[in-house]
Amino acid sequence: MIQFLPFDTALFGYRVGKLQLDKAIARMEAIKDQASNFDLIYVMGKPGLVRMGGWSPISTRVDWVKIIQKTDLYPADEDRDEIQLFEREASGALSLADQEQLRELVLSSGQWSRFRQDPLLANQEYEKLYSTWWETIKSQKHRVIVARKAGELLGFITFRLLQGRGYVDLFAVKGSEQGKGIGRKLMNRVLQEVHALGFAQIGLSTQKANNRAMNFYKSAGFQPVKETLIAHWRPGLKNSPDIH
Repeated sequence: MIQFLPFDTALFGYRVGKLQLDKAIARMEAIKDQASNFDLIYVMGKPGLVRMGGWSPISTRVDWVKIIQKTDLYPADEDRDEIQLFEREASGALSLADQEQLRELVLSSGQWSRFRQDPLLANQEYEKLYSTWWETIKSQKHRVIVARKAGELLGFITFRLLQGRGYVDLFAVKGSEQGKGIGRKLMNRVLQEVHALGFAQIGLSTQKANNRAMNFYKSAGFQPVKETLIAHWRPGLKNSPDIH
């Protein structure tokens, strides 16, 4: 059945729920009746089940996992450029320049997010979500590594420990600096840090439509382990699916 999401509801200002489809769709009349109490429902599950229900997918989330190898701990040519990496205490004092650069990078990290890709989300949902996500990262003291060149902040990555492995939440490189090895350098540092903490795996998620990220993670040795199709169902709209 549909799960009420209090965080999303409070953040967006309307009732939000989630419908997780892990098995065959059943009791659709009951689901339809319950859906009338929501303004937006995230429908998530195996691609066949989501499409079977008549929902139009907005994105496909791909979960990746990598087993850290010895070669990841000693990457070649790591010190031959001018890019410097620093671990930043995100909850500490940041200069105004750092705050602005980080805010732009945080928002750019989700450019393929379903909340940005959905044209019907016109109440700044994307900006609200990612700004709140960053505040959560700061309050929970996730580890943050930034890349600089001549003092300018060019990229960042955040990670934490989750379910027996490292997990990357946010990861972005300034658009004009992409393709120059900065992202690889940031990821290598995270692999080293996670290994130093005694963990052998790292995981993350991205959107399947983000070809650049998909190719990056594949080349970095990550393996896709799960795909989840996601639809945004608005029961009050005339073009919502007539589920059976």
